[in-house]
Amino acid sequence: MNTAEDQINSQDIEKQLSNINKLLEINSIINSTLDIGKLLNIIMEIIKDIMNAEASTLFLFEEKTQDLVFKVALGEAGKELAEKQRVKIGQGVAGWVAEKRKPVYINNVYEDERFDPNYDKITGFNSKAILCVPLLFKGKLIGVIQAINPTDREGFDDNDLILFSAFAEQAVLAVQNAIFFKEAIEEQRIRTEIGSAQSFHNSLLPAVDKKYKNIQIAARAIPARELGGEFYDISCFDDSIGLALGDCHIKGIPGALNASILLGAVKGLSSVLHSSPSKLINNLNKSISGSIQIMSLFYGTISCTQKTIQFVNIGFAYPIIVRKNVARYLKFTSSPEMTDLPPQKISVVLEPDDFFVVVTDGIVNLKNRGAQNLGLKRIMDHLTGDFNTPKEIVDSLTKLADDFLDGLEKRQDISIIVFKIEK
Repeated sequence: MNTAEDQINSQDIEKQLSNINKLLEINSIINSTLDIGKLLNIIMEIIKDIMNAEASTLFLFEEKTQDLVFKVALGEAGKELAEKQRVKIGQGVAGWVAEKRKPVYINNVYEDERFDPNYDKITGFNSKAILCVPLLFKGKLIGVIQAINPTDREGFDDNDLILFSAFAEQAVLAVQNAIFFKEAIEEQRIRTEIGSAQSFHNSLLPAVDKKYKNIQIAARAIPARELGGEFYDISCFDDSIGLALGDCHIKGIPGALNASILLGAVKGLSSVLHSSPSKLINNLNKSISGSIQIMSLFYGTISCTQKTIQFVNIGFAYPIIVRKNVARYLKFTSSPEMTDLPPQKISVVLEPDDFFVVVTDGIVNLKNRGAQNLGLKRIMDHLTGDFNTPKEIVDSLTKLADDFLDGLEKRQDISIIVFKIEK
């Protein structure tokens, strides 16, 4: 004959078996999608079902702000998430659970000091009992789930806490997988966009090796990251060549955006002001005033017949003339800050077989494993070697930089322009 105790135990066993079956079914359901919006909806609906609760919430932990954020999916696809509530760590029951990393159930929330009634006031909802469990992935807080107001009983109990904790262990894996998937998709999207931007950037700054009349020219830009904040421009006119070498002193995508603005402005101005570097710089200053405050820019005009170069150098570009295997740094520069003061214009008479080299400070400031700078002196000593063409110098300086770094990552953008006057 079965006793009342046996019946209670039998009921408990049946309930536990039922819960196990539910969890097995739920496991396949919550792992059926990697769409984070759909998954949040599924999890919140399952919470209400398995806990027989009136409402449910899932807060995701936002590391940047250290907030718990409750989001709901918009539309049938559930791909867009709208933020509904934001909770500080330690605020309310959910904030307490996130802070302590402990599950809890409270059956009369308005008598508990941990409860924050503000959400009820805003929504008109009447919270009575809350069951709240942290979502932890390898000890890391991912979020918090809550079941609110059981519909078939007065409050939650220890068995509910066990079941809900078991569900949380399944849910956190599904959520983390969806987050990983979303981040992977976003990373791929960013890589694709960066790749497109890099291709466009490279099309604007192709390696140059060409001859115009009696001038041989080579140039190359090597960004420290996928994109760089340096640029050059070589424009050929009737009897002259305009050379520009610029540095925004910002790396990566922000630098590339600034560089593209400056490159466009330089190209536009050089078409009408190439014969006067000073006027070009002054007009450039006016056109970019307020958007780019500090930059380095070398702009020079080479006269093919007169064999001269007039240039203006603001900031940290390094013009070097190499004559008969002797390198001289033309230390004429104006402030890198865009001001109304006219920049200094320099004129140099060139001789046949002279090399004229301009480098940005990125190569000068390279540091090796001993924290030593490559420095201008090493570069100038290197330029005293036997070179026949500008391209040989560009390639040789690039190799010098790589050898000096000895496998270290480049932390500076590098740009080089070299031209040679032929006999």
